[in-house]
Amino acid sequence: MGLDWTALEQGISRVALQKAAAIIAEHPGQSFYGLALHGVPTEEDGVLVLPVLALNSHEALARDLSDADDEDEGPDEPDWDVAADDYVPMPLDGSDPPERPDDEDDDPDEEDESDDAEDTDEDVDDSSGGFYSRRWDPAEWHWNAVELVEDAAAGVWERAFAAEVAANGWAPTAQRYYELMVRVVKDLRQGLLAGSGKEVVCFVADNDHAERLLRASLTAGQLRAHFPELVQA
Repeated sequence: MGLDWTALEQGISRVALQKAAAIIAEHPGQSFYGLALHGVPTEEDGVLVLPVLALNSHEALARDLSDADDEDEGPDEPDWDVAADDYVPMPLDGSDPPERPDDEDDDPDEEDESDDAEDTDEDVDDSSGGFYSRRWDPAEWHWNAVELVEDAAAGVWERAFAAEVAANGWAPTAQRYYELMVRVVKDLRQGLLAGSGKEVVCFVADNDHAERLLRASLTAGQLRAHFPELVQA
């Protein structure tokens, strides 16, 4: 007996809607704008797993971006001229301490090419940017990895995926699975719209097929409203 695709689709859709609705209900003062299914590998040597659910609100995005800006500022650089020769300050965030600069490498006339290279990078407005901004990256959302099933049940489905791949090949199985998830996110959009009266952008997220999956997940109106750069392209 092969994988029960109908049961899988119904199960993911039901649980994802329940968990998404519960998170939204727990935060009535927030305006949720995005929902995604993600976390499924696309490499043929990988193991197909159940997706995780991600959600984000405008308020959570603004707060997380603000926190990230505060972290980027960081503490003032130590004064190496007055510090002890062996003193290396230990960062509080657990990262590796900075290396003490060597005197022989200190040339005031030498330009720092690495800093210049970083300055040439195009800045992205993560709060209102396009599809490739932090605004639309489920891995960076405030609720970014909501499990849909318990570990034991997940193991059962993973073994069923493995059997399906062994019987029918990776590519056909993966394609059928992603088509299933696209149908699920479309159902989730309708379910959340019926429950709250507000339309949430629901899509399947994947690094290898990002735009293709987005176009398959959304309506033409949503693409024009939220991702005009992709419509123009």
